[in-house]
Amino acid sequence: MTFLEAINSVLRRLREDTVTSSNSTDYSKLIGDFVNQAIHECEHAWDWNCLQELITITTAASDDLYDFHTADTKIIYAINDTKDWVMRVIPDSMHFRLEYLDTPINDSPYYYSFRGKNGNYSQIKLYPTPTGVESIRFLTVKYTPEKAIDGTDDSDSIVVPSLPVVLNAYARAVAERGEDGGIGINKADMDYRTTLADAISMDASLNHPLEHSWHVI
Repeated sequence: MTFLEAINSVLRRLREDTVTSSNSTDYSKLIGDFVNQAIHECEHAWDWNCLQELITITTAASDDLYDFHTADTKIIYAINDTKDWVMRVIPDSMHFRLEYLDTPINDSPYYYSFRGKNGNYSQIKLYPTPTGVESIRFLTVKYTPEKAIDGTDDSDSIVVPSLPVVLNAYARAVAERGEDGGIGINKADMDYRTTLADAISMDASLNHPLEHSWHVI
């Protein structure tokens, strides 16, 4: 489903006329905002297989700071592929201590932390400082950027399951209206959450059971 198709799916549920562009009317622009919020919420609700991407950093001698990615990205797992060991994320405070209070070392990196931005790029800092070329691989969840509501992103596909996105945006539209011909916000929100849970369950079935941690709430 494209961004525009999602907007029109919400409009039909609201018994409104469909549009040919996300910016056709003030109301379609509002629904576009709701769809963007819905995409963000659904994407961040689960580490979807369809959003996972492998990012590789190739190190250079004496360089410990690297551009990582321009997108909103979550790291699931990191390895030093050259040395065959798992990379461990550490807080900035520990990285700061290793750099300035302890004696810095140059060797194959096994720690990483996030260190600000370089323009649009988030940056990753490695420790120890590499002594040569090594491949550091990151299994990530790469979230999609917000869609522009000017028609330019109308044909962009929604990567995660589209029905939870549509029902989330519809629930937001119902809340904004205050009612929708007898469909209240509680029912609309329950429909969204049930559909999202079903989609997550289906996606989780693609993974090995040991990849999941279940908690009593």
